[in-house]
Amino acid sequence: MSILKIYYPEDTQTQPSTSLEAPPKMILPFNRGSLKKPQSPQQDWVLRRSQTLFNNHKCPDCSSSAVAPLELRDGLLNRKNRLIPGTSTVVGFRCDTCDSEWPA
Repeated sequence: MSILKIYYPEDTQTQPSTSLEAPPKMILPFNRGSLKKPQSPQQDWVLRRSQTLFNNHKCPDCSSSAVAPLELRDGLLNRKNRLIPGTSTVVGFRCDTCDSEWPA
């Protein structure tokens, strides 16, 4: 970790000031636009997937919340050759109450 020096005198051999008048304060501006991090393509994919799941959390026919996503088997595999949850492509949804299906 680095140390940020706020004050560094130009002349190191100065005498202490004895005047009653305080020097004017200096305010350093910070650019707030640089605080926002750019999104990577992976984050964009995760956001789109979560938005799709949220938009289809209720059945359009019976308004039930018992909805399961229909996914392809194209997800990522872990070291034990098992599917990692949440990495497959969502192609549709199925209601467990009325058995209706709709595309994503």
